[in-house]
Amino acid sequence: MHPFIVSFRTIFLLGLIGLSGCSPEGIVFENNTVPAYSGVPTVLVDAYLTRVFIDLIGREPLAMELEAERAALRAGELEIEARSLLVERLMGADLQYVALYDRKLSDDMSGRFLQGFGQEAMESELESLLNRATQDSLQGNTSGYLYFTQQALRMQSALQAVGDYRTNAISWREVSRRYCDNIFYDEINMNSFNFINATFDDLFGRYPTESEFDQAYSAVELNAPSVLLGTPISNSAEYLQALVNNVEFDEGAVRWWAERLLVRPITDAEMVSWKQTVGAEVDIRALQQLLITSDEYADFQ
Repeated sequence: MHPFIVSFRTIFLLGLIGLSGCSPEGIVFENNTVPAYSGVPTVLVDAYLTRVFIDLIGREPLAMELEAERAALRAGELEIEARSLLVERLMGADLQYVALYDRKLSDDMSGRFLQGFGQEAMESELESLLNRATQDSLQGNTSGYLYFTQQALRMQSALQAVGDYRTNAISWREVSRRYCDNIFYDEINMNSFNFINATFDDLFGRYPTESEFDQAYSAVELNAPSVLLGTPISNSAEYLQALVNNVEFDEGAVRWWAERLLVRPITDAEMVSWKQTVGAEVDIRALQQLLITSDEYADFQ
């Protein structure tokens, strides 16, 4: 630009300031609000998108997905509403992601409860159990047939848990119960002592007190009437129901998912707030959406 033009414009601006009696910092342009996230660089937007894709469907976005979702977020000025639409698409509003979201949720639960025994391992075990049930049936071994049939049904229920949850056929409480009620969980926690300690730890994030353990052991090991957490129980099935229907289950679920997504301990105030978010049925999808659309998770600084 010609130096004379620069000088003229500078003088003109200074003259306006002098006439108005204010400093440059005092100039206010009406209806010119800067968007809250207008300065977020593309590298941070792409990092957010990559993290969301991995956390919800277990893989990074493809190049065309990254470009499309980046444009959608920019069009929505990176506001929480635009992030919510992204999360909803990945959770299954866009049908191409339904199976991927279900699979990631299943993998997360397998990692939490089954030491990584995932869908393929569960499907293989189910097939094996059904084959053994058939063999025992053909051989006239009624007890063996009934045993392996029961184990197959338990494994099938665990396999179907996330899909049933997506269609609202079952609650998150039941999803978690099923992941504690299958042959893999039995094999990982091989006796009543380990089973009781593991279920308390997996569902509540703590071990039972001595009194709680004694009550649980009577029901799980001896099928004897007991009272656990204010609930009458007399067998392992009733024991698991007592756990997943207790308020500590709600807190354990919120804590596990929140600390996993935010990568930090959560506060008591956050626990109170987020328990309201998940509601009486412990809607983990609602918690995922709340956290993944938050400024903390997005890290748009």
